[in-house]
Amino acid sequence: MLASLLAALLSLSNVARAQDDASEPPADDTDSKFVVVKAARVITISGDEIPDGVIVIVDGKIRTVGRDLEYPVNSTVIDAADLTVMPGMISPYTRIGLPNYTRGGVHGDLAVADEYIPDEETLRRLREAGFTAVAYYPDGVGIPGRAMVTRTGGEADRRMLLSPAYLWVTNDKKTFRDALKKAQEEIEKVEKARKEFDEKLAKEKQQAEQQQKQGQQGGKPDEAKPTSQPASQPTSQPSFEPPKIDPAYQALVDLIQKKEGVFALLDVRSASDMVHAWDVLDDFDIAHKFIIRAFVQSDLFRVMDQIGEHKPAVIVQPYLNYVMWSAQRIHIVKMLSDAGCEVSVAPFFDNLREFDVTRIRIADLVRDGWPRAEALKSVTLHPARLLGVAERVGSIEKGRDADLLFLDGDPLDPFARVRKVMIAGEIVHSDGEDIR
Repeated sequence: MLASLLAALLSLSNVARAQDDASEPPADDTDSKFVVVKAARVITISGDEIPDGVIVIVDGKIRTVGRDLEYPVNSTVIDAADLTVMPGMISPYTRIGLPNYTRGGVHGDLAVADEYIPDEETLRRLREAGFTAVAYYPDGVGIPGRAMVTRTGGEADRRMLLSPAYLWVTNDKKTFRDALKKAQEEIEKVEKARKEFDEKLAKEKQQAEQQQKQGQQGGKPDEAKPTSQPASQPTSQPSFEPPKIDPAYQALVDLIQKKEGVFALLDVRSASDMVHAWDVLDDFDIAHKFIIRAFVQSDLFRVMDQIGEHKPAVIVQPYLNYVMWSAQRIHIVKMLSDAGCEVSVAPFFDNLREFDVTRIRIADLVRDGWPRAEALKSVTLHPARLLGVAERVGSIEKGRDADLLFLDGDPLDPFARVRKVMIAGEIVHSDGEDIR
């Protein structure tokens, strides 16, 4: 009788687990924190949209995404059955919440991280707008320094995503060319010193060998050293100490030497700016991307064929433009996308209202012909790739950090509101309540 009762209870337990799509965690996950998101729709960005999607998160990272997934019975389940979930939005270019200042010249040794003091109220507003990460650039003209990429919330020790990030180069191509020439001179200075060191070392080695040979030929037998002993004790070879590179130009040296992860973000505002930038890049083969600040009027359509040949990653503001000095509208953003550029979007102005309406402005561009898939990537995967953090954020897939946005409608619906924001697996904003 007792055995039958236990069997029945076990059967009921198994049925309950099957209904919950839950299972015991593997042995190596016993101390891990499982969070499960059940959504009406999951927009992965990197793959298909998943209706009735489930995201399993372990210790802040996405373990798997799909439908009817298994997860431990003790998981924290977030019921988002009436919400759409997508990756958090990323702004690749801003100074919102940071002080303005004037800095000129070449300062590749300086970085935003050195001056950054979080403005928690601004970060709260950015979270409410759906932004989970932003890239802050250094203010000034010329080459004012290196950017940084940080989350807008979450635990303090998990906010920084990348520092230093891109080298910011403003709309001053002469300064850029001169700086690269100076960096090349710094490289040649080190190469020259290395060559002189190697030549000196080779000469000293040759002299030592000649002296040893002469001693062996001219010495008396009874003066000869035992064959079991070396003719002279080996001396330690001196190490090369290169001359110091000017710290202000180190980042430019890294560019020329193609150091992994280092690239210049070049500011262009017109067709002529783009042509001048290519003139510099023809002389210096360096990693680079563009921010195209076309404002309202633009003549960039005149060099779109050349842009299509290069296919650079670009940052744009989400606006329809006009042909210079006319009332003719032109879709520069779509033209760039059609030309093969990976397009990232940054708000037009550094004010919170612009961050609030970014999705609406992107929706306007979609209504005018920009593909929806490209538009959604422009605030998620593309800026993550441009910044070099796509292995962590920008899409919903295995191994990525769980930086998620919960909306009560389609992301391009102007009436859809941000209901929850998750960063690294933790809810940091929920229905008007700021948590962290």
